[in-house]
Amino acid sequence: MPLIDSLGESPTQNQIEKILQLTYSVWNSTVLDEVRNNSSNIDMLKKLLNNDFEGLAILEELISRKRTLFSNDLRLIGEYSLRKEDEEWRIRVEARDPFTI
Repeated sequence: MPLIDSLGESPTQNQIEKILQLTYSVWNSTVLDEVRNNSSNIDMLKKLLNNDFEGLAILEELISRKRTLFSNDLRLIGEYSLRKEDEEWRIRVEARDPFTI
């Protein structure tokens, strides 16, 4: 939510979906690294952001947020849908078991 809130009062669906893609990538990478007891997925994300210091700072904040607030939640995020209903954004998300991947 902090990233979506930073978009202002009237974010577009495209803006929200870009943030969701980023946050879901970080969430899933963090979960997979946790269950596999390594850091390969997070390392790959960091490598992609090599010299993007703002991007790396956002990445580190998202990793920290996941580990601090949701450390016991080891579900992966699968498919999702986003829609606006009565001026509110609604999201539906599929949870997946990381131990089956």
